[in-house]
Amino acid sequence: MASSVSNIRPPGIYDEMAERRHTPITLGKSGVPGFVGLAQRGPTNTPVRITGIPQFLDVFGDLPQGGFLAPAVEAFFHNGGRECFVVRVAHRTGMGGGDLAAPARLQLDDREGRPAIRVEASSEGVWGNQIVVSARVQAPRAQTFLTLDAQKGECEATVRSTHGFRPGTLVRIHNDGAEEHRYISGVYGKTIQWDVDEPLPEGMAASAPTYVEPVEFQLSVRSPLANETFSDLSLNPASPFFAERVVAERSRLVRLFLLASRSSPPMNLPADVQDVPMSGGHDGLEGLTPDDFIGMSGGPDNRTGLFALEVVDDIDLLAIPDVMWLFRRNAGLKVGPFSTLKDVEVVHDAMVSQCERLSDRFAVLDSPFPDDAGRTREYRLAFDTRFAALYFPWIVMDRGGRQITVPPSGHVAGVVARCDEEMGVHKPPANEVVRDAEDLAVLLREEDIGYLNSEGINCIRTFSTRGLRVWGARVMSSDPQFRYVNVRRILNSINRAMNTNLQWVVFEPNLPSLWKTVTRNVTHFLLDLWRKGYFTGSTPEEAFFVKCDDETNPPEEREAGRMIVEVGVAPVRPTEFVVLRVAQEMQGASEGD
Repeated sequence: MASSVSNIRPPGIYDEMAERRHTPITLGKSGVPGFVGLAQRGPTNTPVRITGIPQFLDVFGDLPQGGFLAPAVEAFFHNGGRECFVVRVAHRTGMGGGDLAAPARLQLDDREGRPAIRVEASSEGVWGNQIVVSARVQAPRAQTFLTLDAQKGECEATVRSTHGFRPGTLVRIHNDGAEEHRYISGVYGKTIQWDVDEPLPEGMAASAPTYVEPVEFQLSVRSPLANETFSDLSLNPASPFFAERVVAERSRLVRLFLLASRSSPPMNLPADVQDVPMSGGHDGLEGLTPDDFIGMSGGPDNRTGLFALEVVDDIDLLAIPDVMWLFRRNAGLKVGPFSTLKDVEVVHDAMVSQCERLSDRFAVLDSPFPDDAGRTREYRLAFDTRFAALYFPWIVMDRGGRQITVPPSGHVAGVVARCDEEMGVHKPPANEVVRDAEDLAVLLREEDIGYLNSEGINCIRTFSTRGLRVWGARVMSSDPQFRYVNVRRILNSINRAMNTNLQWVVFEPNLPSLWKTVTRNVTHFLLDLWRKGYFTGSTPEEAFFVKCDDETNPPEEREAGRMIVEVGVAPVRPTEFVVLRVAQEMQGASEGD
């Protein structure tokens, strides 16, 4: 078979141009709220991804004192939510008074009565006081014997079998006349070795016989949540069964911390104890301040409260319903944190600030007044923002056969997620059924709803045959161009998508060829959204524009390392008012009548 002449080449290096392909711009996840609130247990100040009610209850439990976080998360999933992120907060600083949040603890002494191990509940809360701990040195799980004499001063021994022996294991080498304990540093064939600083003080004969067996301990913890047992534990960090590491990786209930006992092995092992209760756990619910919810940002590994959600890119909604629980509980005290409306306002303002700063999320705010429209209107005047919406009144829901009245943010977040899933971000989250709702804290008249809606307060109302529905889609802004929730969220979604999918542009040569590529990618992205109904306009030219050329990128911008892309869109707006004009033709009337 003859070869093509073009394929016949001498040995060498050849260049072949390959087309560079870039990921197309697409909308990311939406309808993913970040909840900040109070819980019975679970990690504090750490965002946890939750995909269902059972998982939430498994991680965070159900706070016996009440609280609105658990009902809000349940309402979110019942209304169509698919995933959310939860940050548990508690009072952990000296400000505000009250007991600080603390995990339950127990100290285990070694076999000489010295502190050896601190057992600590995996998270703060009184739930940890129900944990009981047992510890014991377990029977040897393996035994072998010397096959060669171990001479005085040696740091190794030859045994019949090394099965079950591993580095970091404490072994007992003994016969009728002597006993030694060493941590294994290496296993080679049928030889075990230990640290050269611990040679045998006397020889040990194989004919004695001399036995070798591991010395390990077992830890058991029990609580109403679960029972856990950890066997073959070692106090040596070199062991694959190092106690601190094994418990940290496998336990849902506790963590271990070695206290550097000065006792020599095996006396440094914990003394045998049975069902000793842990104590000292506190929930940290008293003395909670707005700072506990707002938190702080002290670096990548030191973010708390609301600031902990900043690093979660998937979040596009914010809700903090437990601020209302504290305000309703403390308002009658007239003293202390969350006893005044200003405390609620401070937290809501922090939510709005985060949304405005990041431009990729939207705050769902609850009215502090479950059934008072007048005071809700007054509270609304404290805000003027495009990045938040206020909902009123509160919702009556059934939890375990008991009716409770809760803020609507959890229900609304679920409605938003449901609209996003079924239609898209451009669908206003209004005229939608509110599931998991039995009643409202107050029934509003048409006149009440008109006043509230005109002032940027979204109502929840009841229809005799259509159930409870969200009946408003306005933001808390005085700017008529950004009046509606879906308009703001469309812009947020576009901003997030472009920030995510144009990362490849960074450090590329800032040349006209790059501008054309970016313009083409962004245009295709917006064209797809226009076809899906995100924008008004009968043609793409009427719906959006993209500009990235030498006009938007003059020499001074390029010298500063910046590339400017101008994008303009015309988002769809909801139909709020339907005007019906009915004309009746009068019989016998003249043309002039």
